[in-house]
Amino acid sequence: MSVVHEIRSAGLSDRVALRDGSIVYLRPLRGDDEAALRACLEGVSPESLRRRFCGTTDLARAATSLVRDCGPDDVALVVEAGSSPEIVAHAASFPLRTSRAEVAFLVTDEWQGRGLGSLLLSRLARAAELNGVTTLVADVLPRNRAMLAVFERSGYPVEVRWDAHGVEVEIGVTPRVPALARAA
Repeated sequence: MSVVHEIRSAGLSDRVALRDGSIVYLRPLRGDDEAALRACLEGVSPESLRRRFCGTTDLARAATSLVRDCGPDDVALVVEAGSSPEIVAHAASFPLRTSRAEVAFLVTDEWQGRGLGSLLLSRLARAAELNGVTTLVADVLPRNRAMLAVFERSGYPVEVRWDAHGVEVEIGVTPRVPALARAA
């Protein structure tokens, strides 16, 4: 059973060649992905986990929640390495209000810097646009410069607000530069 409704996942599954030549398979998260997602989380550095969950977390509980607690309007994606069923990235969007959705990303340390964040953002933006969402929102820790750079270089309109607790990023889902945002 797919966590993401078929209509919401249309066009989200894809084999993709990354900029380093690696081939990955992007697809919607499925109900049977809990063990693979937990293995993914367990293979990530404490710093990457802190960036994703803004602190420490119980990895078994996190994997269960990411798979089982998806609502009907949530969009959750995973990336598998090549032909392996190993999950190397996860991203999701969760509706906040009628036209806004929160997004969150996790890319395993070994796969960071290869363009997966940009790929996942473009797919979440596409799904958001199809579902009537106009703005994606992300809470980012101030030291997570890599994720901030993904947003700023995405080709989408981005507004960044810094405060004492972190950084809130708003991303419009209509690209400023269509070729850039859709190329990922």
